[in-house]
Amino acid sequence: MKFYGRTNELETLRLEVAKLNSGSRLTVVTGRRRVGKTTLILKACEQSAIPYLYFFVQRKYSEAELAQEWLSQVRVCLNLQEDDGPARLKLSSVIRFVMQKSVNQPMILVIDECQELDFINESFWSELQQVWDLNKNNSHLMLIMSGSVASALRHIFGSISEPLYGRMDLALEIQPFSPTLLKEIFADIYPQGKAEDLLALYTLTGGVARYVEILSSTASFAQDDMLDFVFSPSGSAFRSDGDIVLANEFRIESGIYYSLLRSIAVGMNKWSELHNAVTGQIGPYLNRLESQYGLIRRNYPFWAQSTTKNVRYTISDEYFRFWFRFIDTPVMKNLAESQQWEMMRKLCKKDFESLTGRCLESWFRKKYMQSGQWTEVGSWWDKRGENEIDLVAVNTIDNKIEVAEIKRQANKINMTILEQKTECFLKENSKLSRFELKLKALSLSDL
Repeated sequence: MKFYGRTNELETLRLEVAKLNSGSRLTVVTGRRRVGKTTLILKACEQSAIPYLYFFVQRKYSEAELAQEWLSQVRVCLNLQEDDGPARLKLSSVIRFVMQKSVNQPMILVIDECQELDFINESFWSELQQVWDLNKNNSHLMLIMSGSVASALRHIFGSISEPLYGRMDLALEIQPFSPTLLKEIFADIYPQGKAEDLLALYTLTGGVARYVEILSSTASFAQDDMLDFVFSPSGSAFRSDGDIVLANEFRIESGIYYSLLRSIAVGMNKWSELHNAVTGQIGPYLNRLESQYGLIRRNYPFWAQSTTKNVRYTISDEYFRFWFRFIDTPVMKNLAESQQWEMMRKLCKKDFESLTGRCLESWFRKKYMQSGQWTEVGSWWDKRGENEIDLVAVNTIDNKIEVAEIKRQANKINMTILEQKTECFLKENSKLSRFELKLKALSLSDL
């Protein structure tokens, strides 16, 4: 699959490279696994037209082995002799050597999956701090530290107790493809596709670049073709990636995390429902799933105070909504073990439409938020759950508000009922009553 989008991210990295004249720069690039961090970074390196090195960290190697590999790459890149370089094989020594070489020649050094260095040398970050502080002003190195375990990188670079706190010049978080860009990719690769196919692609991938690329290899983004691929021997990499991502994030296995995520995936979105479904104290686990791992999101009714008890939880990653619903279940795992692919497809297709209905709401809320036309976007429900509005978008600058009902089929939307719900909403939020109001019906045909 060709390179799509990322214009703003590339420009941000280009501007950082331009600042190397005044000294070395430390950039931290984060984003969930498979989102396209490495591809983006290497694209930026190629566009910079200056020498760059790419180091990938694997914890299976000792520090000496990894340092030897890094040093060999440095020698090849800079056309050095075999005996050039530090005598002591430490990772921090290799970085010091590269920084010294960048005094006369600006360079880029990328360390991918850098959080794995914790398992190779616990003192690496302290050693790097010393190397960085002593050499950054006289050298011209752009050091890019990249990783997919967001919680680990926040600790390394954002914790005041850690050695590299305050050294970061740029933090760049790579997001999945936006709905607009995903639609462009879909039209480019599968121009004969229908709206339900585009929604299925979004439901399966959430715009994560690698998943889109995997599904594009099937030569068709048709909904049935993608599901047939996922539930087949060829789809093993797509199915297993959820386990890999979560194993990297959690580090320490905890069944409570998985129980909560499975419960939320099947629609248990209230505290009381989760408390009844999962044994034990769930509060700390929900907090970590949200603030530390970014796997769930706490939603409040639009314009409600964040202290309200009327909270609902949702899985923030569309891939994991699908994964916990249709892959990581005892039934599906047993069927996969016995290679009952046809039965897995039937079970998925039976309930897939209901999942895509929720993802359709997510699509439109993201599209509204990323359009640049609205200051706030969300959904609303009253305390009793009797009245719910799928989408509320407000522009507090132009005093405009749009309220929308979202369903797959337009003929199932009742605008009279939406008007009644809107009246209840405005009664609770009287400050919005003076805004210019527009009611909309959004469906698959609006994708």
